[in-house]
Amino acid sequence: MKRPPSRPFQVVVDVNPATFVAQCLLRGVLRFARERGDWSVLSNAPGLIDSPSASFAFDGLVAGRGDSLRRFAKALRGRPAVELRPDAVSVAQLAAAHFLERGFSNFAFVGHDRSPRWSVERLAAFRGELASHGLACADYPGAPRGKDGNLAFRLRDLASWLAARPRPLAVLAAFDARGREVLDACRLAGLDVPGDVAILGVDDDPLTCETSLPALSSVALDGEAAGYAAAAALDAAMRGLLAGRPRRRIVLSAVRVEARASTARFLGRDPLGAKARAAIAARLRERLSVAALARELGVSRRTLELRFRAETGVPLGEAILGERLARAQDLLRTTSLPCEQIAAACGICDASHLAHLFRRKLGASPTDFRAKARGR
Repeated sequence: MKRPPSRPFQVVVDVNPATFVAQCLLRGVLRFARERGDWSVLSNAPGLIDSPSASFAFDGLVAGRGDSLRRFAKALRGRPAVELRPDAVSVAQLAAAHFLERGFSNFAFVGHDRSPRWSVERLAAFRGELASHGLACADYPGAPRGKDGNLAFRLRDLASWLAARPRPLAVLAAFDARGREVLDACRLAGLDVPGDVAILGVDDDPLTCETSLPALSSVALDGEAAGYAAAAALDAAMRGLLAGRPRRRIVLSAVRVEARASTARFLGRDPLGAKARAAIAARLRERLSVAALARELGVSRRTLELRFRAETGVPLGEAILGERLARAQDLLRTTSLPCEQIAAACGICDASHLAHLFRRKLGASPTDFRAKARGR
């Protein structure tokens, strides 16, 4: 069906707007649509998404749900579509590296109750990544059928299962809301987070993660970039720049771990060194000095510095600065935040000092680093 030149492209974006990742995907699509200027975007119109009609007129589809292509099969009738698929491997690699860096050897996965494909794929990828290090991963089987709709029962069942696992335990939850349930189940079982159980979610939904107690660490997905790439691919197909009638697939990749208090646990030979590393990770946004950290841990600065270096091989002040710069590099690579906000998120006093540190340590300004990291 050829589009009349007098009207814009009618594009359907099929996502679940209740999820944070879908909102990020939609932002990416809308950013592309604004830049093009001849797109009209329809997302989740009442009646359309549940039962798309074969007579409904549109030019292309961004398929952001697992069953989008199946439900739109009749309505598409040869129109181009681009499918967005989450990448389980990148999630697993980042999650495993985060836990292994902290010294964990006991692992578990808590998936979606209804076992959708993306949750099953995350479990398989996480198990595969751990297996490459000679480690195993337990899988929570879920509450008994018929009782899984009862949140109170579900939490009690999960609490019992967690209490029976060897500790300290590192848990990857399939998504952030599930991670918060794991946190609630730990509280019900009398398990300390992150002392007994460290919890990592997926999606990095700030509303879920920042309002948890303790705050929930999470694997961040590059939703906006994936949405923009999907829109660009669909635009090329609708304009006839791609041969045939393509069904393109864009991968939604994980880009970083947003470390918060729920995984601020390090295991090592010296408990003092482990406590210091945990305090640095949990309070990276604060301007935490070596002297203040020593007072917090109840030792002299000299004792802390000597034992930390013996444990890690790195001077304590250098380790704190290294964590701040690593966090700043992650944010420059994966977000569009201005340097002032990035400096604040890393416990650096202002953008000017951030630029000074980048030039001294990395030989480039934050702006140049961001441009190079994004291939521009």
